[in-house]
Amino acid sequence: MSIAFIAPYESLAVMARQIIDERHYPIRVYQADIRQGVAAARRALAEGAKILISRGGTALRISEELGIDVGQVRPSVYSAFAFIHAQTAPDSRIAIVGFNSLISICTPVCDILRRRYQAFEFRYEHQFADVMESLVAWKPDVIIGDVVSVRLTRARGLDCHLIESSKETLVEAFEQAMLALNNMNRLHASEKKLVAVLQCTREGALLLDGGRRVEEINQRGCSLLHASREEVIGRPFHQIFPDADLNAAVTKAMDLQNSLTRVGDRHFVVDLVRSPMDMSADSIVVLFQRVEQIQQTEKSIRSKLMDSGFCAKYTFDSIVHASAAMREAIDRARRYSVSDSNILIEGETGTGKELFAQSIHNASARAKGPFVAVNCAALPGTLLESELFGYAPGAFTGALRSGKTGLFELAHNGTLFLDEVAEMDVFLQARLLRTLQAREIMRIGDNKVISVNVRIIAATNKDTRVEVRQGRLREDIYYRLSVLDLEVPPLRERKGDAALLFRHFLDLYGGKYGWRPPLPGARFLQAIEDCPWHGNVRALENFAEKYVTLRGLPETAIPARTAPVDQDAEPASLDAAIIHHVQSTLKKEEGNIARTATRLRVDRNTVKRWLAKRPEEKQS
Repeated sequence: MSIAFIAPYESLAVMARQIIDERHYPIRVYQADIRQGVAAARRALAEGAKILISRGGTALRISEELGIDVGQVRPSVYSAFAFIHAQTAPDSRIAIVGFNSLISICTPVCDILRRRYQAFEFRYEHQFADVMESLVAWKPDVIIGDVVSVRLTRARGLDCHLIESSKETLVEAFEQAMLALNNMNRLHASEKKLVAVLQCTREGALLLDGGRRVEEINQRGCSLLHASREEVIGRPFHQIFPDADLNAAVTKAMDLQNSLTRVGDRHFVVDLVRSPMDMSADSIVVLFQRVEQIQQTEKSIRSKLMDSGFCAKYTFDSIVHASAAMREAIDRARRYSVSDSNILIEGETGTGKELFAQSIHNASARAKGPFVAVNCAALPGTLLESELFGYAPGAFTGALRSGKTGLFELAHNGTLFLDEVAEMDVFLQARLLRTLQAREIMRIGDNKVISVNVRIIAATNKDTRVEVRQGRLREDIYYRLSVLDLEVPPLRERKGDAALLFRHFLDLYGGKYGWRPPLPGARFLQAIEDCPWHGNVRALENFAEKYVTLRGLPETAIPARTAPVDQDAEPASLDAAIIHHVQSTLKKEEGNIARTATRLRVDRNTVKRWLAKRPEEKQS
């Protein structure tokens, strides 16, 4: 039994049972009027009913007492029409007394038949006596009503005709109840699937209802909150996670990712996900886990990645460009990808040399192998040697007992990227040369030779010819590395790329910070294009991130269109030194003269006067 019908009078109960037997509805009939209806409804719910149906005041009473929706069996319009048409005259005084469901049926019928009538509506039980007093005072000729009306009028010696429900109205109510039951079952099945999924996740999970109270929680969530399911179900969300910003997002039903919050001495990362389509639109799924768990997972992943080799994440499709100069460089790099020869990439700082190195690796036959990168300028010679070649157990004081695998071994069957190779110690270059020639290494302190199959891609921002001429880069290793040479053009030679990259970085950081400032105008973008960007793409990216962070910048904030000043060079004069200091401070304050004056502890006019001077001018 899934549906219960509380019938207020016997003939209605009999008719309902006949319909149920004919159509095999999963409905059980309880006969009880408004006085016993609530008790009957409680019994039905205890016996497994999911949906309740009744009529008139009984339905209203059950709904109010139990706080649940109750399906309504309406009085029959045909029955009302037949009685009023046959049993009343145009000059009859007709009293319609009962609950709204009856009033709304009978009053239109009287209007159609042009009958005089007065409606006496019941809303609450305490009104019954007053309504009956008004009814008697009106002195009707005919009274029509529902079950409660019949009982009350007969108690006063008056005759009241009961407007019954018909078989059609019963079937309509039962069909609506069946539709609601089917929808409820589908929703319940969806919720069971969701709960099953949430139980399987390693994250804590809460399901919030429309009132932002906990409707469900998984076992992992109970464990993280140190609470039982019974202690959490029904609690408001803000009592569990008191963070104001997080609760504002919950109230607005916003999707939210990676929100950091604190509960007592524990830190959690929380995600908010709006409900799946099959569930209530007001529901929200809250996923949370301890920060320490995320850190441990990240550590484990990094450890496994180290065991299996490093990965290159960029491809040629990652290179944002529109210029012919960049297109030519990419075309050459693509052709280099099919080769297995060593490559030397030259270019100014920030041009994207590692981006090209990773792209070449991912387009090559070694793409499934590791991509290992090392910055040769970041480590002193002895440390870089142990990183590249590894060392045997106990090779030197402080060495790991287990020894260490070098980067050449980690890069086996893949690519080793030597960034800033011109900064490598000249003696270490000699050992690197041996490895490039023999394709084998020997760990420090070991006597075993290890064969390695590694492609070398090297990069430098120095002029290699000058470095070779001055002895900082061995000529023989230069020729070993530069079997294939590639020059990455600076941003100032990539016409049209600066503005394109700026828009790309605005989208990138706008998505990261959840704020996308409006795209600047043509003049601002032209200034971006005209700037030489001595730090190249890296400098432009930094500027774009600053632009997004500050939600816009003035055109004057674009870096100066001259080469960076050599900080070690002495100014030609005292005036030149002062002018340089003022200009430098103005740049740090993003072109704001007032803040520049405050920082220099002078007035605005003094700043303007020095900015208007030329270094060669004499002080008057």
